[in-house]
Amino acid sequence: MDKRDIALQRVCPIVAMPKFSPLEPLAQNGERIVMAANGTFLEVRRSWARFVRKVGALDTVVPFGELQESTTYFTPTLPRELLNEFVRWARQDSHVEIGANIVWNELTKQFRLIRSRTVHGTSSRLDYKIPDLDPNEQIVIDCHSHSTGKAYFSSTDNEDDADAVKIAFVVGHCHLPQQSVKMRLCIRGQFTILQFQLENP
Repeated sequence: MDKRDIALQRVCPIVAMPKFSPLEPLAQNGERIVMAANGTFLEVRRSWARFVRKVGALDTVVPFGELQESTTYFTPTLPRELLNEFVRWARQDSHVEIGANIVWNELTKQFRLIRSRTVHGTSSRLDYKIPDLDPNEQIVIDCHSHSTGKAYFSSTDNEDDADAVKIAFVVGHCHLPQQSVKMRLCIRGQFTILQFQLENP
């Protein structure tokens, strides 16, 4: 087998769902495909959460157990104070789009908000670089603003988020007294809308 295929299969192996015992969750950060009697599932573990999502049907009988979708967070609740802090940044720079990341430190068990370095920013476009992270940090929430436009997930956002495991957060109408917001969970191209309500500005 080509050594590149060997490397890929080590990164994302395929396992069978046990029929008579529960699936032992991934102990380390990573991903794997789980073949179950009721379909094909993707299991993803990050320092901040573990996700099991169905990604395909299985139209044959196999001697495997069944698996269900699940979500397990390892962190406290969403850091609302940091999300609201980003909204304040977006209001202050309402003439351009800006970006930031909320990261989780697995060692300190703390969130922090880091502003992205803008490479090119206008009222309708943002190109930015993610700042360097501590080795113990992982991105949990990817934030960006839409300047004076409404909050929504564009086709560009869909492309950017297609291979990601994160929460995406966008703020719009940054020039108005009340902003619009959208939030979704992104898991390898599967998007789930999450509810989030802003505090009063």
